[in-house]
Amino acid sequence: MCFGGADVVRPPDGLDQAFAAQFLEIQRAFVVGLPQRLRDIQQAPDQRARYVALHQLTGAAGGYGFTVLSARARGAMEAVRVDIDTGTALASLTDEVTRICALAFDKGSIL
Repeated sequence: MCFGGADVVRPPDGLDQAFAAQFLEIQRAFVVGLPQRLRDIQQAPDQRARYVALHQLTGAAGGYGFTVLSARARGAMEAVRVDIDTGTALASLTDEVTRICALAFDKGSIL
């Protein structure tokens, strides 16, 4: 299960087969929900809500093995925190979500 490049997404080594299957189902659900998460971030009513949503995405993405997505969410979170223009950081985050979803949905990599 690969999204190309360095971000291979698979269960951690050493998991029993049943748990690994459950882990993959959670990853699938996470990816399916990414477009809505992105919309929620983009349409957040204020910077505090945007920061919280980005913080949650940072942790979830990292936990599910999406390290690039986690890093981009963290970058956007930092832009919100220091109250600078978030346009570039959110565009980078959007690009990564689009890439993951395209690979997952268009090529059937995880769905």
